[in-house]
Formats: sequence, structure tokens, C-alpha cells
Amino acid sequence: MKFLVTGATGLVGSHTARALLEGGHAVRFYVRDPLALRRHFAALGHAVDDIVTGDIRDRERVGAALVGCDGVAHAAALVSLNPNDTRAMEEINDGGTRIVLGAACAAGLSKILYVSSLSVFFRPGAHMIDESTVLATPREAYARTKRAAEDFARGLQEAGAPVTITYPAAVFGPDDPKLSESNHALMNFVAQMLPKTSSGMQGVDARDVALAHQHLLEREAGPAPQEARYILGGYYYPWAELGAILEAVLQRRLKSLAIPGGLLRGVGTLADWVRPVIGGSGQISADAMAIATRWTPADSTRFLTSTGLRFRPGAETFADTIGWLARAGHLTRAQAGALAPP
Repeated sequence: MKFLVTGATGLVGSHTARALLEGGHAVRFYVRDPLALRRHFAALGHAVDDIVTGDIRDRERVGAALVGCDGVAHAAALVSLNPNDTRAMEEINDGGTRIVLGAACAAGLSKILYVSSLSVFFRPGAHMIDESTVLATPREAYARTKRAAEDFARGLQEAGAPVTITYPAAVFGPDDPKLSESNHALMNFVAQMLPKTSSGMQGVDARDVALAHQHLLEREAGPAPQEARYILGGYYYPWAELGAILEAVLQRRLKSLAIPGGLLRGVGTLADWVRPVIGGSGQISADAMAIATRWTPADSTRFLTSTGLRFRPGAETFADTIGWLARAGHLTRAQAGALAPP
């Protein structure tokens, strides 16, 4: 089969495209930077030539790129905590998704996969998240734009369109073309400090997400469209447990500081107040600190039961990712500890 993949210069999209290529499928890439795409895949041993250069906000260009394809994996998104990127996220995460999924349905494609986000479910204080959880009403721009796109994708499903939606947790993994937000956070945990606070973090391996996408796109007959929603949650790590796993693979101690969740949320609120005056990004914000300190575990049972696939151990994910971060020059040998390259 032939699939159009958007977002293939990002962590999830690149691994999804790689899994499809190595699974024997033809892949057409829809990207804004074909040189970066070729360079990345050449380093992985793949020469790519079926490339359409364009922006997912270009309706005509997207429609033309879908011609001759059997399906599409839409992974393109702008992930940012910077309030200055709000308009771009509205145009790309929501508007671009409407264009890609709408064009795929109009073209009669039988396999349409949309990569959503667990953030559309985030409700502080909930006991557990699964696919039946009522969608949240987020304030933060990224989650808000993904929620808007989610409404559109679900509307297509309700109308009977063959749209499958996945909800990855924070995605970690090696061979990251642009150093994703999650991998950047992991780099900071290793190089600077790991917070020990309330709640924890949920993470999944990019390679497992890619294999999940390959499986879902290859299956002959899926469930009813309204049921084709799958949380790819990987594992939930309380902060202390995450620190123990990282120290085990690094074979060294991490700098760590116990900080009450309420204090971090207060700092995030204060940062929101002063940011319009002093500027800066949104790495520390009320919403970001709420996610860090009040995250609810997500249940991947539907995906695991229906596919028979499994998530690789978290220690393997973090070891491979940290090793890659060191080889790519994002961590020093001392920071990478036992995972430093020879």
C-alpha cells in the first residue's frame, strides 16, 4: 500500500514513516523541508524520493498529494508551550488537520490515521483516563488546538468515515530529527535536575507508537469508526520511580529536588502573570505545572487487547534515548554516564 505521511520531520511522523517503509509499504512524504527529510532518512539507510513540498494549510497542495495513495498518517503538529505560537498552532494543529482529514475523506481513502494527544483528556483529579473519558476543556494553546481538531476528527468518525485516532502520551525515543519537547525535557532531567513532586509522568516509546500506527493502517477491517480510538499510553511513572529508572540506566546519581506540587503550580501562575511584561517562553506556566503535578494515569487496555502488541520496557526507551542524545551532542559524556558513546 501507499501512504501519505505528514510530519515526517518530527519524532512521531519520522518513526511512523520508517516503520511503514520497513514494513514494505510505499511512502509519500509531505514536508516543508525536503533537504532535512532526505538527510535524516539517509542517515537511517533510506533514500526517499517521493516527496511533496508544501504546507498542510495549503488545501489544493494537500489534495494533490493524496492522489494515488491508499491512506494517510497525519502526524504533523506544532508542539509548543510558548504563547507566542498560539496563532500558528491554531492554523496548523486545528486548521491543518481539518484540511488533511477532510481531503482524505473527499478522496475516498480507506485508511486515515490521525495522531491526537492525551492532553485532550487531561482533567486534574480524575482517577484514570481511557477512551471513554469526557474530553477536557483545556486553556493552554497546544491542548486547546488539539481538542478543536479532535472534535473535527470525531465528527468524521460519527459520519462513518474510516478515521482512526491515536492518543500518544509524552513520546520519547532516539533518532529525533528536531529534538521534540519530550526528549528536550528528558535531556534537562539528565543534565540539570529531575523534580520530585506530586503525580508523575506518562511516556511511550516513539518506536512503539510507530509500530502501532503501522498495525492500525495495515489491518483489513477495523471496528466501527466511533470505536477506532486508541490510547498509546506506554507507562505511568511517579517522579521518584522515574528518577530511579534513570539513575539505573545512567549508573550515576541525578540532581533532584523535592518540590510540593502546589508550590510549582503557584510558580507557574506567577510566570503567566509576569510573562507579558518580561517576555520569555511558556516552559513554566500554570498549565504546564498542572500537567507535571496533577497528571492522571491513562489506560491503554483497548489498544493492547485489540492488537496483541506490547510496549517495550521504559528502561530500554530511556537508555536508547539518552544514548542517542549523547551521540547527537545534546549531552556530555559525564551527563550520559554509562550511556556515553565509546
